[in-house]
Amino acid sequence: MACVVMDAKQGKDMAWYSKIGAAVKDKVQGKDQGCVLPEIVGNVPDDPRQWRGFELAEAMEQGLGPGLSLLHIEPPPETAMKEERLVVVRAQNRSSYKLQDEAGKTVMIAKPSADGLRFELHVGHEETQRPAFLLSAASSARNDWDLTSVRCEECELRGKRQCGRRSLMRLTHYVESVGEGQAFCMDVELPCKLEDGSRAVLCDCCGDASASWSVELTARRPKWNPKHKSLTLDFHGRCSMASAKNFQLEDAERPGKYMFLFGKVAENRFTLDHKYPLGAVQAFAISLSASHWK
Repeated sequence: MACVVMDAKQGKDMAWYSKIGAAVKDKVQGKDQGCVLPEIVGNVPDDPRQWRGFELAEAMEQGLGPGLSLLHIEPPPETAMKEERLVVVRAQNRSSYKLQDEAGKTVMIAKPSADGLRFELHVGHEETQRPAFLLSAASSARNDWDLTSVRCEECELRGKRQCGRRSLMRLTHYVESVGEGQAFCMDVELPCKLEDGSRAVLCDCCGDASASWSVELTARRPKWNPKHKSLTLDFHGRCSMASAKNFQLEDAERPGKYMFLFGKVAENRFTLDHKYPLGAVQAFAISLSASHWK
């Protein structure tokens, strides 16, 4: 077996190179921190694209990548004949809500605040370090709600260093008298449609300040049944238990067919059907906003 013979001078040179290598490694990684410091590496501070690489990697690790969030924002095709069918599972102590697909896979988790005025929505089957979406009530009355995306995908596509928050939806709750009963009602506002059919981007960084909101959906009003002395509404076999949280939404300008349906099917389990113009996160947020209805 051959061996390498090294003289004293070569040994000193190798030791010197080893020290230099260790110093560079500590500088890049951050000594005793175990984290990469992108500002030390090459031209990262001068090139936004490289900064975006570090930031997007961190976002993806937390379930906040632009593709993941956008997937839940986009609605099904307007021409789709069948609704998207999901399930909401409420924890026994109401400390969390899971949105599941028909196969039982968890796609989002919502965590309410102690006062019930805010929900943090996390993408995926586990709670992440930071939520992807926020649903917030304007006051303790919980009649007005706003849904925002924590990271605006338009900012990310443009490679902006500072990423804004994108407003996705506004909700207004109110009560109407129907016969001898009182019906919970809701109006849903979405960013206005543009000429190409897409929605205006309402972002505090890159959005159009002149863009407006449009009332797209409103609650389907139930009918008063004098025989049973109660409000009734046809849920087309999708709801099996009575609950104040059972409700539907229809097109505000072309009523007649439901675009959203939420109904109780078991203790702490609800069916959630939605169609265009709602994506999964908007539909989930609508159901969460009504969690206090009794």
